[in-house]
Amino acid sequence: MKNSLTQYTELFAQYRQVLEQNAAPVLNNLRDAALNVLNSAGLPTAKSERYRYCDVQKLLEPDYGLNIRRVTSGRNLYRDFRCAIPKLEADLFHTENDVPVLPPDYDVRKALASDVCVVTLRQASDLLPEIVQQHLHSLASQHNDGLMALNTLLSQDGWLVYAKGGSAQKHTVQVVNTATGRTPMMMNRRLLVIAEPGASLDLILCDRTDGDAGFLSTQVTEVVIGEGADVKVSVLDETNQHTTRFSNLLVRQDVNSRFTLNELTLGSGQSRSTTDVLLAGGGAYVELNGTVIADGSQLADHNIEVVHAVGGCQSDMLYKYVLGDSSVGAFAGKVLVRQDAQQTISQQTNANLCTSDTARAFSQPMLEIYADDVKCNHGSTVGKLDEAALLYMRQRGIEENEARLLLQHAFVNEVLERIDLQPLRDRLSHLVEQKFRGRLGKRCKGCDFCG
Repeated sequence: MKNSLTQYTELFAQYRQVLEQNAAPVLNNLRDAALNVLNSAGLPTAKSERYRYCDVQKLLEPDYGLNIRRVTSGRNLYRDFRCAIPKLEADLFHTENDVPVLPPDYDVRKALASDVCVVTLRQASDLLPEIVQQHLHSLASQHNDGLMALNTLLSQDGWLVYAKGGSAQKHTVQVVNTATGRTPMMMNRRLLVIAEPGASLDLILCDRTDGDAGFLSTQVTEVVIGEGADVKVSVLDETNQHTTRFSNLLVRQDVNSRFTLNELTLGSGQSRSTTDVLLAGGGAYVELNGTVIADGSQLADHNIEVVHAVGGCQSDMLYKYVLGDSSVGAFAGKVLVRQDAQQTISQQTNANLCTSDTARAFSQPMLEIYADDVKCNHGSTVGKLDEAALLYMRQRGIEENEARLLLQHAFVNEVLERIDLQPLRDRLSHLVEQKFRGRLGKRCKGCDFCG
């Protein structure tokens, strides 16, 4: 058996011409540099501090196929999958495996003239060449990371979400990534989000699977936030136990900008999320929130780094895990305060609830501070349900299973309450309850969002 990296670099060498013919030209210009990173750095190993809980080599060993010719199933996802969150008004876009699928009768000219423009990277290469050439890979290129390099080597297309400045109205965009197929499949997705000064954007990203063939996804999302802009990203991982998911989110914030991330992991087999935020402008604020509810043999691994590069910025990080069966939850959050970043305010909390004796939680909050005028705190807890609270509820007539469910929901509700979009918060709270009750896998046609 070939090693994990060789099977993909050889495949790239054999089919490079075909791959580039079907890809966005702006991505083709990045492949040689990505190949150099892979040849020099290789794929991450457990010896890397940022990957100590995730065996990348093993997860990439299976022989996944690549959709080099970008063939789709022909299904009308906009008809078969309609995300019916009550009262949520959002522009919906679908990705089938790693192929962006535009809505029927989509008017590209109208999209270009709107306050929030959503087009494929292939379209953006022709229609907005200066913007994508300036920003695409501008953040990823600063990381000598083999997984991001592998994504860059093999990606063929993706989405550009471009929020223009000067609009006081907030826009909501939803991108649903669906993995589907009858054979094991690898998909490599790219997303570029640009918020001009003063822009406001809510972005909802949903990862789901339709089938049990076995899927591997790599995702690189770059978010560039201009002065005074406000961007909120909500990520729902609702893939199944046959899915391995690597997600990289890279963010750069300018003066007085705001960025909020809400992550909810309900499904998946093996999920690894890397988030890097650079606070590059004074007065910038970032809030990172995450909820994991895992069972079976799931792995949910979050690795986060927030860099305070200038003074007067604030960061707030809150991640809570509920782990059952033999699941594993890993959290590593690092806040780096550089020497010139005086008057930094930072709060970091990770709390873990293990509901079985075989569940495992690894928690590693970190502070690295080179400035002296700062207010930085971090904390971590790992424990079980409060038996006193459980007894109190049972004494008042609440059955044990229901009492456990209520306590678990209350534990993660602090994170859910941070979601500003009320329709989304209500729906996710419902999904969390369904997960705790063991009903989440019993779907109606489509997705649990519609159930």
